Amino acid sequence: MDLMNLKPTSDTVEVLLVHPSSLESLTNADGSEMSITVYSPHTKEYKAVLHEHTNKRIAKASKRKASNFSAEELEADTINLLVRTTKDWDITYDGKKPKLTPELCTVVYTELFWIRDQIEEAIADSVDFTKA
Repeated sequence: MDLMNLKPTSDTVEVLLVHPSSLESLTNADGSEMSITVYSPHTKEYKAVLHEHTNKRIAKASKRKASNFSAEELEADTINLLVRTTKDWDITYDGKKPKLTPELCTVVYTELFWIRDQIEEAIADSVDFTKA
C-alpha cells in the first residue's frame, strides 16, 4: 500500500439534493439534478473559514476565562461555514435558478435546514476520495 493512494483527488464534494422524506432526486425545470458543490474539509478554502471561527471562539473564551457560547452562535457559525465553503449550486428556489450569493445561500441554508444535513452527510461520506 502506498500512502499516496490515500491522497484526496478532489477539492470539492458535489451534493445531489434529494427530497427530505421521499429521497427522490430533486430536479430543475430543465430536468437537471439540483446540486450544491462545496469545498472539502482538507482544502485551504474550508480550513481558512474553520480557523477563523475557531480563533474567534478562542479569543472570546480567553477574554471571559470561560467558554460561553450559545446554541444560536454555534448554529450561526455552522451556517456561515457552509455558506462560505459553498463553491457553486444548480438549484431552483422561488421559481428561479438563482445565482449563488452569500446572502441567498444563508437564507436557503437557514430556511431549508434539511439541505445542511445532506451537505454535512456528503462531506462525511467524502472518505471515498481515494484512487481505486
